[in-house]
Amino acid sequence: MKEISNFAGMDGFHWFIGRVEARVVSAGTTKEIPVYDDEVGGVIGTTFESSGGSAGTDPLRLGRVKVRVIGHHSEDITQLPTEHLPWATVMHPVTSAGSNGVGSTANLIEGTTVFGFFLDALDKQHPVIIGTIPGRDSPGTNSDVRTSYAPQQLDNAPPNIDSIPDIIGQDIEDCLYKKEIYGKFDAASQSWPDMKEFTRGNNPKLRSMFNQIGFKNLTGENTSWCAAFVAHILKCAGYPSLPGNKLGARNYQNYPGDVIWNGNDNPIPYNKFQKNDIMVFERPGRAGAGHVGLYHSTNKGKLRMVSGNAGNTLKLDRNGRNPNRFGRKLIRVIRPIKSTDLSIET
Repeated sequence: MKEISNFAGMDGFHWFIGRVEARVVSAGTTKEIPVYDDEVGGVIGTTFESSGGSAGTDPLRLGRVKVRVIGHHSEDITQLPTEHLPWATVMHPVTSAGSNGVGSTANLIEGTTVFGFFLDALDKQHPVIIGTIPGRDSPGTNSDVRTSYAPQQLDNAPPNIDSIPDIIGQDIEDCLYKKEIYGKFDAASQSWPDMKEFTRGNNPKLRSMFNQIGFKNLTGENTSWCAAFVAHILKCAGYPSLPGNKLGARNYQNYPGDVIWNGNDNPIPYNKFQKNDIMVFERPGRAGAGHVGLYHSTNKGKLRMVSGNAGNTLKLDRNGRNPNRFGRKLIRVIRPIKSTDLSIET
């Protein structure tokens, strides 16, 4: 057996490709909940139901991040929780001193694909990131390139966290339009401009949306949020909350409502769909990838729906989505119902 020298470069050079899973981890918790990126169909981090302790960034304050390495770390977050992943150091260019507080801040976000090597070779406990592999959000839904921001902005209680009124509307239409919970609807862009992700910093309305459904440390700028929007508007309109993880788009195919279409019967019963039915689509990529929104209307066989994380904002589809498109098929339509038999989250 080869003797390990524990000297960088002497034990071989081991490269890796991985995905940034978290910049913030939590201590003193009892239950860990995975946070999914609906655009790529994978876990990008975790949030916690806490019994004490507080969320924190890199304890050494070096801008390190948690990276799940492809082929080395289990993709099952229950087997290898985010908090057990090693902190990955981010290599800076020579134009950044990286010492005595002089240098630049790495702009990595959850979901960023990174490339690097292990300082300790075979032990693989000291990853170093030397670059990112560029990517785009799924075409047709999130066409803008995501812009990152400084991790210190992920505080636990931003002063503008309640920019969305925490109220119960009469119904979904009431929340969307009359009460202007998400700002004014702009007919020209077919969107709610106040819900647009910020290119720098955090949109307080998105922070507020996550906060009100129980995820205080998440923002729309670092998390795909189509499912978060559906969770929030269901709460606003007084409908039951989805049991389990509310941030997984495809989880809404199990929402406790009336199943209008089960994804199998053909042809698709367009005439049965009603405004604000929950529509769940599959996505290409890993198992579990999806998109979810609220039905609005049908346009020549295509489905127009209101959904979050569409062009990095809350938007009504202008032309509609093909429900039979390969890899992006409609898989379930559910009508939310108000029932005294189901608990409503407040």
